[in-house]
Order: sequence, then C-alpha cells, then structure tokens
Amino acid sequence: MKSRWPGIILLGWCTACFGQACPTLPEVNFDRRGDSAYMDSLLTLGRAHRQLSSRLPRTLTNDTLRLEGLRFMALVFKQMRGTQRDSSFLYARQLEEQALRYHNTLYTVRAMMLQEHYIRTIKGDFPQALRINQRASELCSRLSRERSPRWQVQMNMGDIYLLLKEYDNALRSYQLSQTLLGYNTSLTHKNRKLLISQAITQLGEVYEIRSQYELARQQFEASLMIAQEVHSQVNVAYTNERLGDFFISRHRPLEAINYFNDALAVWIQLKDRGGQAAVWARLSEGYTLTNKPELAIEFGEKAVAVARESKFMRIQQMATHSLYRAYRSANQPAQALAMYEEYSRLRDSLTTLNRVEELSAVQKKYDINQIRLAADKERVIQQQQLLNIRRQSEIARLRAEAERDQLSGETRMSQLQQRIETERLRAESQKSRLEQRAHIDKLRHDIRQANLMRVVMFGGLAMLLCFVMVYYRKNRLINRQKREIEGLNTDLEDKVFARTVELKLANDQLRAKNREIEEALLRGQTLERKRMAADLHDSLGGLLAAIKTSMSALNPTHMAEGERKIYHNLLNMAKEAFAEIRYLSHNLQPDELEKQGLSEALIRLVTKLNLTQKITFRLDNKELPRLGKTAEFNLYSICIELCSNILRHSEATEADILFRRFNNELNMIVKDNGCGMDPTDATGMGLHNIQARMDLIQGRYEIHSSKGEGTTFIFILPVSPNLAIA
Repeated sequence: MKSRWPGIILLGWCTACFGQACPTLPEVNFDRRGDSAYMDSLLTLGRAHRQLSSRLPRTLTNDTLRLEGLRFMALVFKQMRGTQRDSSFLYARQLEEQALRYHNTLYTVRAMMLQEHYIRTIKGDFPQALRINQRASELCSRLSRERSPRWQVQMNMGDIYLLLKEYDNALRSYQLSQTLLGYNTSLTHKNRKLLISQAITQLGEVYEIRSQYELARQQFEASLMIAQEVHSQVNVAYTNERLGDFFISRHRPLEAINYFNDALAVWIQLKDRGGQAAVWARLSEGYTLTNKPELAIEFGEKAVAVARESKFMRIQQMATHSLYRAYRSANQPAQALAMYEEYSRLRDSLTTLNRVEELSAVQKKYDINQIRLAADKERVIQQQQLLNIRRQSEIARLRAEAERDQLSGETRMSQLQQRIETERLRAESQKSRLEQRAHIDKLRHDIRQANLMRVVMFGGLAMLLCFVMVYYRKNRLINRQKREIEGLNTDLEDKVFARTVELKLANDQLRAKNREIEEALLRGQTLERKRMAADLHDSLGGLLAAIKTSMSALNPTHMAEGERKIYHNLLNMAKEAFAEIRYLSHNLQPDELEKQGLSEALIRLVTKLNLTQKITFRLDNKELPRLGKTAEFNLYSICIELCSNILRHSEATEADILFRRFNNELNMIVKDNGCGMDPTDATGMGLHNIQARMDLIQGRYEIHSSKGEGTTFIFILPVSPNLAIA
C-alpha cells in the first residue's frame, strides 16, 4: 500500500494542473518524515512544480512560484537523514541567488535561514552561522513584522548564546522569538504553534540550567500542551521524553516513567526504531531507580539490541549503564560485569569524542567571540561615522536655516511696506465707493417702494377676482362628483351583495363536498385496513401456524445440542411472529374503534400491551369526548405508532396516554420515562406520518424531550366547546 501512496498523490496533483497553471504545494507533514515513500512523493511534487513554474512568463506572481518551489525542495531535503541533507544546502544556495536576482528580500532571508541550519547543525560551523544570522537580521529590518522571519534569527541566536553559556542573552532571544511568532501571519496556524512550542522548550532548557526547576517544568508542560493541541505526534514524543528526563534528574522516576510510556506509544505508532530505542533506554533507567530490575533488564536489552544494530552509541551507553545497575540488583554478577565492561568501553570512546567536541566548542566559542568583537568594532565605527555625518548635516542645516531666516525677514519687511501702501489706497477707494453706493441705494429704495404699492393694489384686485371664479367652479365640480359617487356606491353595494350570496353558496357546496370526500376516504381506509388485517391473519397467520405445527412435529431429542438450540429458537420466533401478526391484524382496524369509539379502542389496546410487554401502560380517558370518525381513526393510528416506538426504542418502564380539555381544544398527551431523544433529530418516517395525520384533522403537536429524561408528545386538536364527554 505504501508503494501506491506517491502515485496517488502525484495523480491527484496532476489532475489539479488542468484547473490552474501551477498548483499550490502541500504543507509538509513533519510527523511522517520517517516515511520514505511519503518524502519521495513530496520530492516528485516539488520537481514537477519547478518544471511547470520554469515555463511561466516573468511576472511577480510567477517569480514567487519559482522561489517557493526551490524553498519547498530545500525544506523537504532538510527533513531527511544522511547525505541527502546536503541537497538542502544546495537548493538553499540556489534559492538565495534567484531571490537576489528577483530582489525578493523575504525569500532571501528564508534561504539564509536554511543555509544557517545546515551549517550550524550538520557542519557545526558556529562562526559562519553567526555571520549569516547577522546578515539576515539586517535584511529583516526591511520587512514588516507580520511577514519577517526575524523570529527564526532570534531562535538561532538563542542556540548560539546557549553554546557560549550566556544564559541571560539566550533567555532574551528565545522570549523575543516567541513574541515575534505571535505577530507572524505568513506561517500556518499549526506551524506557528509548533515553533512557539519549540521556543518554550528552549526556555525550559535555560531555566533548568539556571536551577529554576519549577519554571523549567512549567515550560516543558506548556510545550507538551501545545503539541497535543495541534496533534503533532513527533513533538508530543520529544516533549514527553524531555519531561521524563527532567523528572529523572529530579529523582522522581515514577513520574518520569509515565511520560516515557506516552513517548513510547507515539514512537511505536510512527514505527520509529530509533525513538523506541531511546525511550527503552530511559525506561530501563527509570525502572532501575524504582527497584524493578526485571522490567529494567527487559527494556535495557531491547534498547541495546537496536543501538548496536543502528550504532546509536549514546543510547547504547545509557542502556548498558542502566543494565549494569539492574543486573546488580537482580544478583546476576556475570551479566552485570559484561554490561559494565561494554559501558566502560563506550564511555571511554564517548569521553574522547566529548573532549574533541569540547575543544572544538572552545575554538568555536573563541571564533564566535572574535566575530562578535569584529562586529561590535565595525558597529562602533559605523556609529561614529554616522554621528559625524549627522553633525555635519546638522551644521549645514543650521547655516541654511540662518540664511533662510535672514532672507525671509527682508522679504517680510518689503511685503509689509507694500501691504501698508495697498491698504491705504484700498481704504480711500472703499470710502468713495461706499458713498456712491449709499446714494444709489437710497434712489433704488424710493423706486422700489412706489412699484411695490402699485403691484400690491393690482395683485389684490386680481386675486379677489380669481378667488370668486375658483369658488364658483369648485362648488359646481363638488356637487357633480357627489352625485357620481352616490351612483357608484349604489352599484357597488348591489354587486357586493350578489357576490356575497354566490360565495356563500359555493362555500356551502365545497364544505359538503369535503365532508363527502373525508367520509369516502375514511370508508376506503377502513375497508383497506380490514382487508390487510384479514390478509395478515388468514394468509401470513395461517402460514406461520403451519410452520409452527410442522416444527412441533419434529423430535428434538435426536438432534445435536447446537441443532436443538436452533430448533427451540426457531420455534420461539415462530410463536412471537404469530403473536405479532395477530396484534397487527387487530390493531389495523379494531372493532371497538368503529363501534364504540376511540375511548374503548384505547382501553382494549392498553390492556393488550400490559399483558404482553414489560412496559406498564396507563390510560386516562375521563376527559375524552366522542369525536368524528376521521379524528378518532387518526388519533388511534398515532397512538399505535407512538406505542410501537416506545416498545422498540425508549428503554422505558412506564408510559401514559392522557386526555385533557382546555376550552375549545382537546390535548392528547403520550409520555414515557425512557432514555429520551434530541427533538432536533426527530426526522424519521414515523414522525412524518404523525405530522400528515395531524394536518388532516387540523391539529398540531409538540415534542418535549432530553437525553435520559423521557419523551413527551402533546397533540392539540380543536373541538367544539359544547361537545359532551364520553
């Protein structure tokens, strides 16, 4: 099945290509990085994506697609093991070169971060990694906080500070990385959560080194909660291992074993032998500390076997040391001696390796300090040069401002003199103009007064004449309209009366026709139910009786034990089926319903149910009047449907059928004390039939129920207030 997985992914991806020129690359599932088939399928997708994007024309969107293809390939190779990781560095170099060509700062920084991870973790070249981080930090200042990968730069700087044992700086870097991750929107929600979990774990490492054990434990537990929240199995396993190591170092092996078992369950699910071996070795140490040498030996032997096969020297050393102590506790000196000799040999080898690593770390620390000193010196020189430039620009600015102020003062003085002369001339001109305007206004006022008087006189006379004419015409028009309206009202009343008589006659005919249809429908349903009851009783009932008689003729004493059980089961099922046929044939159309009404039919139904069922049914029909045949037939059918549902599904011990009168309404209540139901899920065929029957008799119903509290059906039927109770 695994071999088909890459082909399925590639087929789906190629199908999507018909809808777009270059599809979106999938997100890498880090939990499956140990699945070689899955990783190969991702590489196939990445190569196909690069081929498609390389044929697209040069646009901003297509350039981003090409850069994303290179980043995807580098990221996939980064998750692989062995020499394949070298390809991650090569793709990262290509990504940086192309991003610089496209002037894309974001992908330039991403390429530098991929190179930095390879150089720091694979090559162990911390000075070069520090240089890359310094360059990336300068480029990040050009990007917005929401898109900038500066969080990764700070995470890397925290790791470098941890190597230099500058724990305060490491703590600040990890905290700043966690804060920046909260602002970043270019990452998916799951990846952002996982990276925050990683930063929290690193904070816990720093707190543990500084002996702040409670803070360290809180950080590790918070990291575990985040990993569980986003369902990252690998991160859950690593965090459980880290918590187990923490409790082992605190001499609390019982708590450590619980976390180791959780981690082991994940590694087993992922089929990761290396992860299982690491946890087995830790479990062996935990069980040794809890004086359970048998379990310690079992897990230690499994860890040693895998470690020898895969050459995991540190796991082998941990397992042999715990096995040595376990064999001593189990009083097996020969095995203990063999484990101690193997442990000593591994310890000497690892001690030599550790010394080489320590010397290398010292050299790296010296190189890093030299780079930092050089960077600080260059920063001081740049700051001094920047300060000198700022001073020179400030002096030039002050000199220019002084010259500008002098020129502006002279200009303002000249403008002020011109403004004073202009204002004097403007004032004189304004004075003469005002005098002329006053004289003209006086003449215009006199003329306007005379004209106004003439207009008022002529206008008054004209308005009086118009008013008289309009009043006369209006009176004539109103009288004519009154006569027309009276004639129209008379005609309309006659037409309304005639139409009312016609509608009343048509309604009476329609009601009579509806009553005939309902009676015919009820008669047809009654005949059909009687026919079905007779068919069930005569045909199927006779057939079941014949089967029962034939089976009773068999002698079960000559049968085997299994066959005898089957015989008795079949005989019992035939009896139950025969009883069920009799019950159905009677309830399809009981004689009591047709002759004596709904009340007697329900009494007979409840009596039969209480004779044959485990559920106790009660009937309160004191307020049940005699209804029409249609209403009684449909209410009886609804009771049959609900009683059947109670017997099959409710798990109840008691059920009630009640009738209550409220003014012009009759309520039928059917309730039980069973397991209840969710009213929003009430969509079965039985409820559809009930709704159809209530619509037929112009009623409605309500459902009141909840899980574990029983179910209550309330059926509301309009009835006449003077209807007598039976």
